[in-house]
Amino acid sequence: MDPAEIIKAAPEIATGLTAVGAAIPFTAVVKRILGPAADEVAEMWRDQIRLYRYGRQLKCIEKAEKMAQEAGFTAQAVPPKILFPLLEGASMEEDETLHDMWAALLANASSPANADKVRPGFIAMLKHMSPDEAGLLNWIYDTADDPAPLNQISLIEAYVRLGFGPKDGFDPHEQLERSHTFLQQFATSRDSLEAARLLRRSVREDDQTQYSISLTGRAFVCVCRPPSSKSKR
Repeated sequence: MDPAEIIKAAPEIATGLTAVGAAIPFTAVVKRILGPAADEVAEMWRDQIRLYRYGRQLKCIEKAEKMAQEAGFTAQAVPPKILFPLLEGASMEEDETLHDMWAALLANASSPANADKVRPGFIAMLKHMSPDEAGLLNWIYDTADDPAPLNQISLIEAYVRLGFGPKDGFDPHEQLERSHTFLQQFATSRDSLEAARLLRRSVREDDQTQYSISLTGRAFVCVCRPPSSKSKR
């Protein structure tokens, strides 16, 4: 199925992926307020959810088609095992950076050169990823060839530069103890990447903990970026 055929099929795909709006509960008070219109209001909300999800799917397909054109390849059929879960994930993503990653995953899945690199498990990883986790993982990938070790301070500083820290500035050397809430947020992001086996922790001979992207993490980031004839490996 090429992008044009996917776009034609998108309304049917969207119709089958609206479980989130299948049942909208109303409390007794709300039902009394709405009266006979309760069912109509519920259906209206379901329609809005369907429309929103369809729009996000269509936008993902349009982005993927553009990526394929810019990479200079003719898109091939994407297996249903990849296609349908991927479009479902994209339909619920409101963060544009993550939505771009869904589009890149679709573009790579349709690429003759990269299709076999898009593993079904990557869809679940992306579906459960938050914007700060994606930002941190991509930064680690981009600095993976830097000989400097990635210790926790380096990761925190990068996390702040990426815009996920306090808006009024943050010096990790001076405020580690005073920024408990922020550090919890950072640690959750870091630990989630490690739990997904995208980030690898190791201890050097001097007992210093350092972090690096795993082989799985590299493969995941590669297919979540627009396909290119000069892709980083």
